[in-house]
Amino acid sequence: MEVFRTIYNIAKADLLERIRRFSFLVILGIMIMVAYFFVPPADGGYVTLYLDYYRGIYNSAWVGASVAISTTLFLSLFGFYLVKNSIKRDEQSGFGQIIAATPVSKLKYLIGKTISNFAVLSIIVFVVILMAIIMQLVREEVMKIELWDLISPFLFLTFPTLAVVSALSVLFETCKPLKGALGNVIYFIIFIVYVTCSSYIPYGTDIITDRMVNDLTALEPNFSGSYGIGILTLGEKPIQLFEWQGIQWTESLIGQQLILFLYAFLLVLVAAVIFRRFQEVPYAVDNDQEESATPLDEAIQGMNLGNKISDSEVRAATLTPVTVRESFLPLVFAEWRLMMKGIAPGWYIVAMILIILGLSMPLDISAQWMIWPITWIWPLVFWSGMGNREYRYQTYFLVASSPRFVFRQLTAVWFSGLLLTCITGIGMLIRFILEGDAPHVAYWISAALLIPSFGLATGVLTKTNRTFEILYMIIWYIGPINKMPYLDFMVTTSTEGTNWVTDIGINPWILSFTYILISIILLISAYISRSSLSRTT
Repeated sequence: MEVFRTIYNIAKADLLERIRRFSFLVILGIMIMVAYFFVPPADGGYVTLYLDYYRGIYNSAWVGASVAISTTLFLSLFGFYLVKNSIKRDEQSGFGQIIAATPVSKLKYLIGKTISNFAVLSIIVFVVILMAIIMQLVREEVMKIELWDLISPFLFLTFPTLAVVSALSVLFETCKPLKGALGNVIYFIIFIVYVTCSSYIPYGTDIITDRMVNDLTALEPNFSGSYGIGILTLGEKPIQLFEWQGIQWTESLIGQQLILFLYAFLLVLVAAVIFRRFQEVPYAVDNDQEESATPLDEAIQGMNLGNKISDSEVRAATLTPVTVRESFLPLVFAEWRLMMKGIAPGWYIVAMILIILGLSMPLDISAQWMIWPITWIWPLVFWSGMGNREYRYQTYFLVASSPRFVFRQLTAVWFSGLLLTCITGIGMLIRFILEGDAPHVAYWISAALLIPSFGLATGVLTKTNRTFEILYMIIWYIGPINKMPYLDFMVTTSTEGTNWVTDIGINPWILSFTYILISIILLISAYISRSSLSRTT
């Protein structure tokens, strides 16, 4: 009984600490808006779950299944980054060291953290369920609420999946190589694999979509069998409706889904094995250095004792005069060295390979999806540190003591990020110039300005590197990889050699100027935010 009480108290304390934050209310508000868009109006011009050009009537079965699928995919990605900070927060606040001094075992602590993560995500899901009930009534296609048909997809699809997500977040936090940006990127890749290979995963969203496809095929023999999850604009073609009666949750199907909770527990067991329980590496003490004291140490010791050194021996006139260097270029190289500090040689090798491939491979391949997008996702870790490095390493007040630090320091950070962007993408730029592709040269320039501007703005505004890592990966996947209009800021070509700009008919030069204008707005917001903070401190 004591074991359950300990786990309960750990989970309760962590959950209360999270839900009392204003940011949690913001997240709930965002989820209410997202749930609204999950059930689009009949004349909205878009659908979120579609079977060719068919959509189910908004009864409880269809609303519950469609919203549960969208919520599962949405929280499987954003939910991981939302809850992947509980152990780190204990470590930074010092509470973790207090826990380490108590008899609480690693397994109890991690189970409590996992339950807290799952509880946070579950609260969000409950809000979405209430919103789904409201949206069925608002859309007024079927007014009768079948509670089991609406809730069962959440019970057997969303909650088991989020249990695995909660355990994975704990596992990533306990594994040192996966704590930071590398872990965020790896999880994003896992999520993409989960989405693209859902038909091969027995626990994925296909347990519902397959039954929708089968039921529609029985009703409409001309149905092609294709389906999609996401936002599809309908255009001129009207959507056709059919009535879907829901999924029959058999005992074997329920057992198959509930086994995900067992997998989540196994992940926590693995995390408990590798968790170091907030152990710190002791500092090595050099006896020679301990015995020899610097003049500054002697002065401080003398001032503390009041006897070894007199006031007349330390005067401001005898101190070394401060010289302010106005040169800007050394500051840029200093920020560059800070940004690239500790980088492994293998990173440079991969970056060089990408440059060579951009120069040598056919342009229709390198500009489509292979070389160019990969080239500008490779430096993600270094862009994410722009504008927030001094907060993470607690050197803000040291930097703020320099003259005109807001303009000089932020500009130097931005130039260092721009330099990294240009160096990694130089292969594609040269290739565009040699091919005489002027529009893509303009796209390259605007993208090279946009990336460091976005990184600096998110770093200054949020004071963390996670925001840029998450947002940029999502934009990179939806835009340059999936070629979604306007988010594809690189304007990558399709397999037919065209791009969305030519398909829509936008002027390339106006589009490039728009991206440059967005970059300027992001920079201005970063300067304003940093200036206001410096005045308050």
